Amino acid sequence: MRTALLKHGVRAAALTALVLATSLGGPAVAAPADRASLQEQSAPAGLDRRAPKPIDVKITGSGIEAPESAPAGLVSFRVTTDDANGRFLQAFRPHPGVTVDQVLADLAKAVSRQPVPTAEGMLAVRDEAEMFGGAQVTASVSETFTTPITAGEIVLLDFSAFLQDPAHPVTRTLRLHGSQRPGGPTGFPDSFVLARDTPDGPRFDVHGLDRTGDTILMHNSSQELHEMGIQPVAPGTTDAQIQAVFDRTAPGPLPYTGRPVGLGVVSPGRSVLLEIRDLPPGTYVIACFAPDGKAGIPDAMRGMHKVVVLT
Repeated sequence: MRTALLKHGVRAAALTALVLATSLGGPAVAAPADRASLQEQSAPAGLDRRAPKPIDVKITGSGIEAPESAPAGLVSFRVTTDDANGRFLQAFRPHPGVTVDQVLADLAKAVSRQPVPTAEGMLAVRDEAEMFGGAQVTASVSETFTTPITAGEIVLLDFSAFLQDPAHPVTRTLRLHGSQRPGGPTGFPDSFVLARDTPDGPRFDVHGLDRTGDTILMHNSSQELHEMGIQPVAPGTTDAQIQAVFDRTAPGPLPYTGRPVGLGVVSPGRSVLLEIRDLPPGTYVIACFAPDGKAGIPDAMRGMHKVVVLT
């Protein structure tokens, strides 16, 4: 794994260091001004944390295969599927006093594709549950996502099945206990994606993502829920062309050339480390299709997309 310091310079590495320190359990630190201070701060910031043993999760047409329990702390989910159409896993935990059924009922509103109920559902889910992210995988592309989670029960949801039939959700409960013990070293991620609010709507800032094997640290600094889908598009595609299709000022469908992968919905203020395996080189668009909490419109249609070329 390349470090952000070597690949992107001190400024990008400092930003990554700060997010890692505050979101993955280390004490907050000031962004260092030079290489020496960055190296000095990396240890107390928790940047030498060790990778937890992944929890293997497989999504099939018959349900979700996963263990009943696992250690809490810095938790990694290694997600696979044998479904030729791909599957989407979402992990969440209701806030105290909120039931799983209530979250699922409001999530059903959020995927209704009717603007008013969709917006109401998104706001309700944002306030009712902690969304830990997830993995959108195919039979040939698997993923591991890692994020800090305290002890207690969490829900794993087959989001692909939920989109087809919200009235009959396919879930599995996972009990997290104790605290995670260290495993192998992690170091810096290779790239960083920031979801942020702007006067023009939510946007992605992408730093250093240029290889298919890059690890991606995604941080949601927005006030709303966001996902990070990654889908292949035709070579030469630009963000302007994608937006023109959304705005209906250009003819034809979006220039997709394959199935999406990527990260599930993440709550405001949360960070998730994503590793994608066996993703072919090519041109991809990073996009968030989670609807907003005002008009119920997918964020990608409002400009939350970014084209990248991965070698």
